[in-house]
Amino acid sequence: MVDPMFYTLGQAAKATGITKTTIAEAIKKGRISAVKDDSGRYQIDPAELHRVYDPVSIQDGKADTQNEQYKTHELTAKIMVLEAQVKAIGEIKNRVEAECDDLRTDRNKWREQASLALLTHQPAQQAVNQNQQTPAFLGASVRFWAALALVGIVASGAWVWFWWFSR
Repeated sequence: MVDPMFYTLGQAAKATGITKTTIAEAIKKGRISAVKDDSGRYQIDPAELHRVYDPVSIQDGKADTQNEQYKTHELTAKIMVLEAQVKAIGEIKNRVEAECDDLRTDRNKWREQASLALLTHQPAQQAVNQNQQTPAFLGASVRFWAALALVGIVASGAWVWFWWFSR
């Protein structure tokens, strides 16, 4: 009967992760001391065995397989979260592009309307000639205010866009 305080050759191999043949050769060469029991099996002192060969860590056995499975599940979950985030970012990007296109269209319409208003506006000199009560600077003043209004419209559109996407 094998003493529970000693390893058999198979137990020693499992404890070190080395083959039984290698451990048997180390015993024969005298690197590890061991005693044979009545049935002819080696009884190896754990301290003597681990003096020569390092023990296998707990994670290298069954726990390692469970640990790998846990890591696989954990990484799979992280991948799924990242894929969902990438999809959400893509949807946000598409919405931003659509709104930018809408804003560009609106801006172009306003620009066109302002240009049309400036072109169809009667120049100040003609107004002075037609009506002597209208001051000469009125034409320049109207163009100035129309241009300022156009800048305000474009700027407010940009401000609305900035406000909408920064919240």
